[in-house]
Amino acid sequence: MSTHLSAAGAGRPIRPAPDPAELLATARLALHRIPWDEVIVVGRGTTTSSPMVTSSPLSELLAPRGAEQIRRHLEALSGHGVRTALVLVVLGDGQRGEPHAEEVTAIAARIGALLPAPAAADGGGLALESTWVLAGGRSARLSTGPVTEAGELPVPERPQPLRDFTETHTAARAVLDGHELPSEDASPADLAALTTLGASLVVPAGDLASAEDPGLLLEEAASALERLRAGNAGPQDDADVTDCERIARVLSALAVDRLHWELMAQLVERGQSRRIDRERLLQVLVSDPEWRPDPSVCAGGRHFRVLSALRVVAASAWDAAPPGARGGPRDAWRGLTALLVLLSWWNHRYASAGALVDDLLRREPDSTLAPLLGRMTDTPIPPAWWPAP
Repeated sequence: MSTHLSAAGAGRPIRPAPDPAELLATARLALHRIPWDEVIVVGRGTTTSSPMVTSSPLSELLAPRGAEQIRRHLEALSGHGVRTALVLVVLGDGQRGEPHAEEVTAIAARIGALLPAPAAADGGGLALESTWVLAGGRSARLSTGPVTEAGELPVPERPQPLRDFTETHTAARAVLDGHELPSEDASPADLAALTTLGASLVVPAGDLASAEDPGLLLEEAASALERLRAGNAGPQDDADVTDCERIARVLSALAVDRLHWELMAQLVERGQSRRIDRERLLQVLVSDPEWRPDPSVCAGGRHFRVLSALRVVAASAWDAAPPGARGGPRDAWRGLTALLVLLSWWNHRYASAGALVDDLLRREPDSTLAPLLGRMTDTPIPPAWWPAP
């Protein structure tokens, strides 16, 4: 199931008259990223004003099984006590660009036909309240429901200006509450710099007997990446250890299954006062709701961003390495991919986890790891914790 599930958290209520700009801002904060080409469902329960959010790539809902995916969206929300839902069809990021009106209308019509018609909740079910199409800085309410007997598809109403994220009450309230606002994904310039860095590295094969602490190595690599991005890379505490060598060192460690699994355990333990059983880590995460992710390992968090950057570096090092030296960066990339899949899954971000599994299969079609990870994201097997309303 390639759907994200997230709670926006206490203190982020939906305003009485739902505003598509506020809803998009709510989704952006709940998902810890900027939505792009996706359908977002924001649900509200009867006992709380805090919204619950799901999202799926627009491409999947336009595929032949899109109706089934929509149904799973609504069932997921209903299963968590949500009574009413509002839908956003986001083209691009909803703000930038000038999409063709005909394209917007065509996509809106196809999605609208998959959604049930607006109705009041009865019998404990979930009712669809409103649907909007967001594109090019404009929003348009969309009528929903199946295709009529005359073959007529739903069409959006006249579009209205869509306020920017920074102009919403939701964003202002988040800043006042001390929340970190989601930023853009890595810029093309940053990706290019990470790719160049990876191509310059020599990543040794992992040492199976290594006694390195992967958590400490990750912190050193994070600081090294910050210095490299700032343009002042070079020898630091030890004159013979450069920042590039620090990054190669953590990649070499993460090429060892035991060490990247130890790092996963350390990331799970962040913000906790107890130690998790390494051998039963996944069983614990699906059975004990007291284990909740620290913000730093959620999408947009510091450690999540560092792992994502290291994965780009490892992919480039793998591509640039001569045939006899590809094992180290390949295994590091594989380990980082597994870490990001598991962290995404733990955050109920099944779409992101599924995309990483797909990437693993593209690079390694015969991978035995991908099917194992895919079972967690496609079924999905949910983690035990759930965001507080």
